[in-house]
Amino acid sequence: MGDTFVNANSVTGRNPLTLLLQAALCTLLLSAWAPAVSAAQNPYTLIEGVSQDLLGVIRSNSSYLKSDPQRYYSAVDRVLEPVVDFDFIARGVMGSYAKQATAAQQSRFTSAFRRDLVATFARGVASFGEMDVRVVNPGSAPKGNRVNVLQEVRSKEGITKVSYTLVRNRAGQWKLINVILNGVNLGKTFRSQFAQAMQTHGDIDKVIANWSADQVADQVS
Repeated sequence: MGDTFVNANSVTGRNPLTLLLQAALCTLLLSAWAPAVSAAQNPYTLIEGVSQDLLGVIRSNSSYLKSDPQRYYSAVDRVLEPVVDFDFIARGVMGSYAKQATAAQQSRFTSAFRRDLVATFARGVASFGEMDVRVVNPGSAPKGNRVNVLQEVRSKEGITKVSYTLVRNRAGQWKLINVILNGVNLGKTFRSQFAQAMQTHGDIDKVIANWSADQVADQVS
């Protein structure tokens, strides 16, 4: 899955972990309209149109981060779920170990990967409700099944530039498949984390039990 990632740059000089979380925010912006995506829908319009939906989720639910964090995480997950192919990404993160894993282990890792990534993301963007997000390369609906979409994320601190690769599946839905931020290929980095964990624990079940997306965030920062 490494070749599907797109480059992203920041012109703010901010903490890279903050930039990582901002990029994840942009990723989520794709999802609110995903169930209605058709083969002919314009992915650029899709991204622009759903931006306020996710920001609304952050504004209306981030206050629960301390009192009822699961309520907030679930709200963010509902936005993510329709557009992010967690099964595909999790298999890529497992790399060659996916062939060694049972179907049950693959399913459990997908659940652990998704749960931890969403929670890590949600905590990081809880204060980002006032950002302005815009597509900088709008175009007509692509004829092919793959497109790169560029965005600018504007906040009081400055501008973060992010780029995404979307693919259209057989059902005609656009799915986010990867992101690169500050030269860090998140898919490859997660895959390296999984491989290192296998060397440490020597057991897929132990890797799943000890999985944490925070380790990748630490590498970015």
